[in-house]
This record gives sequence, structure tokens and C-alpha cells, in this order.
Amino acid sequence: MRANSFNINHLDLEGIKKLFELDDSFIGTKNYLGHSYFWDWEYRHYLRSATYSKRRQVHRHLLKANLTVSETSPKHLAIIKKITKIY
Repeated sequence: MRANSFNINHLDLEGIKKLFELDDSFIGTKNYLGHSYFWDWEYRHYLRSATYSKRRQVHRHLLKANLTVSETSPKHLAIIKKITKIY
């Protein structure tokens, strides 16, 4: 099954703002879209420039590991490095 995607370039400013607010509300849930920053400052170099897909993968793996997505630990770092392939 192929996931649907959409181009936000065709949304007006209000639509983009609402979409980003929605993603903020999805942090810590399986519905996270990949735009909003959920990680601790310590991981900014790994995730700030990551694609939405990579961010979603990291977020999903952190949740599966029963980790709070905004905290830090060796487990967080191991998951982030594994998915982003930045060492």
C-alpha cells in the first residue's frame, strides 16, 4: 500500500499554520507527521536537517522503545544514529 502525500506549497499561510499546529499536537503519538521538532537540543544536529520520513521513523522507534521522545539517553542516541546514519 502506498502512502498518500501532498504538497504544502499550494496551501495558504493559514492552512500551513494549522497543519503545523496539528503536527505539534501529534508529538508523542503514532500520528506525528514529521514537521515539528520533538527532540532534545542535544540531538539537533542529527534531526534538524533530517527528512520528514526520517523524523517519523525516529519518533516511531522511540515510542516503540517506550522512551519519551523529548528526553535524552544512550538509547535515544542509538536509535537516532541508526536511523539517520550519522555517527
